[in-house]
Amino acid sequence: MRKRTGLVFTFLFVCVCLFFTACQRKDRSTETVPPAEKPTIKFYGKIVEYSSGEPITAALTEALKDKYKVECLQVDWGNLDQVIRTGIASGQPCDIYNYWPQYMNLYVREGMALDLTPYLDANNGEWRKTFNANLLKIAEFEGKVYNIPITSNFPTILVNVDLFKQAGIEVPQKWTWDEFLSICKSLKDKGIFPFANPTDNQKQHWFFSSGVLSLGKGRGLLEDLAAGKVPCTDPLFREALDKTRDLYDKGYMYPGEGAVSLTTDESRAAFSQGKVALSAEVAAGIVSVIDSAPFETMVVEWPSMGSESVTLGGCDGLFIPSNVADPEAAVAVLKEYTSARIQQINIDNGFAVAIDTVNIQDETIKSIMAASSNVYPYEFYSISPELNDYVISQLLAELILGGGAEACIRQMETLRQSAIAK
Repeated sequence: MRKRTGLVFTFLFVCVCLFFTACQRKDRSTETVPPAEKPTIKFYGKIVEYSSGEPITAALTEALKDKYKVECLQVDWGNLDQVIRTGIASGQPCDIYNYWPQYMNLYVREGMALDLTPYLDANNGEWRKTFNANLLKIAEFEGKVYNIPITSNFPTILVNVDLFKQAGIEVPQKWTWDEFLSICKSLKDKGIFPFANPTDNQKQHWFFSSGVLSLGKGRGLLEDLAAGKVPCTDPLFREALDKTRDLYDKGYMYPGEGAVSLTTDESRAAFSQGKVALSAEVAAGIVSVIDSAPFETMVVEWPSMGSESVTLGGCDGLFIPSNVADPEAAVAVLKEYTSARIQQINIDNGFAVAIDTVNIQDETIKSIMAASSNVYPYEFYSISPELNDYVISQLLAELILGGGAEACIRQMETLRQSAIAK
């Protein structure tokens, strides 16, 4: 009897143990395992000045929400180089930065940019084949690509056709410098301000820089200019400076006094209010400006100071720092951003893009794409950060309000010699 009782007790004890073990396993199986934290990708590429800026970055964040946490940061144009260099120097840069492909040599030479060529050529060049080959070439240095072009971007001119008709002037598609001056004079004589050229967002140097390129092309000097081989004492620099100053001295530039500090907002307001006949605009996003104008408009090419047409410009683009924490993740985000479904947002907002896999219907965008054939992306001032900053940020004020052409030439030549001596 005792033996049987002992067996029963043992059996019950084992059952109880098994029950509690099963309960514990059941409890553990219902425990919530916290999901792995998604990698954060800092995308320094939200361009709020563009109508597509907010929607396209929102679409990027949504498209990748299951894989990455994409933080889209607003581009600070006035301090862009400082932001990028500070970030890279800190060792914790943003994963992707907005920057112009044509100026990337400043970062490539210092080893700050990731070579994207292997990613473009992977899978039999699958990613590379989605781009316009000519625009992708702009981002190439010594056979390697360090920047991915996004939107075609260069200076162009928006015309108030109604004011031209009022003044009895035919709108030209192309014009020499003398033709441009003649039209400016006719407009002014009829009480119409001819031209508005903003000086913020790195636009103040457009007349001078395009003039140098146009004059240089006529002499076959474009490549030498880009390499810093042409002294700034060369007569073509003086001619471009004098012709630029002439526009201000003759009162052709809106609003007259204060024209050297005109902002983009002020320029667009003056144009939309019919105060000015011609307005300098970037090609990227010009459709939104056209749509807001209460009169007929046209897009025309930049006037040529020299015998041949050429316009400074290139593309907006994106690059990945060489010391980024996770290159593969950064490239994955960059690939998504350059996909047809994301870039169609740029097209729908009036931007000419660098990829060939989108649907383009707008005639203005098609004309802008055609005008890009005159674009030359390499500027004489891109050989050093110091010369670059002087030309795009300081030269106009020096030319109009300071020491004039001679002072500009001296400073540019000093900076050129310093750059080529390095």
